[in-house]
Amino acid sequence: MEQAPNVLLIVLDATRKDHLSCYGYDRPTTPTIDSIAADGTRFEQAIATSAWTPPTHASMFTGCYPSRHGVFNSQLSLTYDGPTIAELLSENGYRTLGFSNSYHTSTERNFHRGFDYYHDVFELPRFLGKMYDPSLDFLRFLPNYFLKNYDISDLQLRRLKTQLTQTEEPFFGFINLNAAHSPYDPPSKFRKQFEAYFDQWDTVDKETAKHIATGNGRDYTLGDNKVTETEWNLVKCWYDGEIRYTDYLLSKFIDFFKNEGLYDDTLLIVAADHGEHFGEHNLVYHAYSLFEELVNVPLIVKWPDGHHGHNRALPSEISNNLVSLTDIAPTICEWAGIETPSGMQGRDLTIGSGRDAVFAEYDRPQPPKRDQMLETYNGFEEYDRGLQAIRTTEYKLIRTTTGEETLYRIQNGDETAVENEKVQHQLSQRMNERLDEIPDGEHDEDLDDHVKDHLEKMGYI
Repeated sequence: MEQAPNVLLIVLDATRKDHLSCYGYDRPTTPTIDSIAADGTRFEQAIATSAWTPPTHASMFTGCYPSRHGVFNSQLSLTYDGPTIAELLSENGYRTLGFSNSYHTSTERNFHRGFDYYHDVFELPRFLGKMYDPSLDFLRFLPNYFLKNYDISDLQLRRLKTQLTQTEEPFFGFINLNAAHSPYDPPSKFRKQFEAYFDQWDTVDKETAKHIATGNGRDYTLGDNKVTETEWNLVKCWYDGEIRYTDYLLSKFIDFFKNEGLYDDTLLIVAADHGEHFGEHNLVYHAYSLFEELVNVPLIVKWPDGHHGHNRALPSEISNNLVSLTDIAPTICEWAGIETPSGMQGRDLTIGSGRDAVFAEYDRPQPPKRDQMLETYNGFEEYDRGLQAIRTTEYKLIRTTTGEETLYRIQNGDETAVENEKVQHQLSQRMNERLDEIPDGEHDEDLDDHVKDHLEKMGYI
C-alpha cells in the first residue's frame, strides 16, 4: 500500500503577491519560490480570509471562515470546537511539527493544537530578558544573528531540519516566516541588493521612509504624515530585501529537503497569510481593509509524486480558479486519505472548477491600539468598524458592521467602486447565507514585558 505523502505548509507573513517574481514582479525576489511554482501550481486568485495573522492562520488550520472558527480581534485564541488539520493528521499516523515565531500563533493562543512538537519562541527560556534555545541549532544560528542580522526564521528552519531527520513516519510541518512583516530591516546583503534599484537619493526624505519601515507609520493613514512616491519606493526596496532574504533561507532548506529525498513525495504548500499596504487607499501595513492588496495572496502548491489514492486531475501550472485559504485543510485531508470534516467550509483545490464566490472578514480594532488611535488622531472613527466581504472573479462587495455596503469591480488586479443594484443585492444575500455576524466584543489582556516588546515592534500596540 502506498504510504501517505508528507505535508509541509510554509506561510510567508505579510507578503504581497505582486512582489514575488513568479507572479510577474520585475525584481528577482523569489528564485527559490519560483522553482517550487514551476514544479506545481501557481494560483492567481487565492483569497485570504482576513487581513492579518490570527484569523487567517485559524482558517488554514480549520478550513473555516473567521465567523465560524471564532478567531477575531476580540477573541484571539483558537477555541473552535471542530478539529484542526494538525489534530486530524496526528490521529491518522502523522508526526506533526509546528513552528511559531509570533505571539499571535503561540501556545498561549492555543494554535499548538494537534502538534506533537511545537517550537514556540515565547515558550523558550530567557536569560537577561533575551530568548535562547538550548540546542546546537541555536549555537549555529548565533553568528548569523549577531554578524548578519538574520532573524528567528533562520533558527526555526534549522530546528525544522533537525526534527525531520528524527522522523520516520509521514510528517506534517507548519512554519511561519515573518521577515517581510514590518519593520522592514533586511540583512545588509539583501538591503544593498534592492537599494540598487533606487536612484532618488537626492530627493528622498529618508527619515520619513524609515518612519514607515520601522512600523510607526499609522499616522500616515490619518493624514498626519505626508509620504511621497519617492519614500514609498525606498520602503518597497527594503521590503523586497526582506522577501529575498526569506527566499534565500528557503533555498538552503529546499536543498536539504531534496538531499534527504523528501521533496518529491511531499505536498508542499507555500502561501501568504495576508499582504501589505504601501499607500494604496491611504493605508499602510495590513489593517482596516479587505482590499486586494491584503487579501489576494500568493498560493503555490507542489503536488506529491504518485496518486496516494487521490484520483482527480491536478490543476495546470497556472490556475485562474477562484480559491480560498480555507481550501488548504480540505486539500491536505484529501491527499492524506482522511475524510474531510463536514464543518469545513473549504474544498479540495484539485476540484476542477474554482469557486463562484469566496469570503473574507475583519473585526474592528481592539484595545489598546484602538484606544491609542482614538485618543491620538482625529478621523480614526472612520476605521473603527468591522468588515465582511464576498469576492467573485468579477466583483467584490464589502460591508461594514455599521451597515454600509460598497460594490467593487475587479479587473487586472485592481478594484473600482461601481453601482449595480442587482449584483449588489445578490452578493449581499450570499453573504448573509454564508457568514455569521462578527461578534460584538472587546479584547484586552495583561501581557508579559517581552510579549509587549514583540507586539510593539510588530506595530500592534
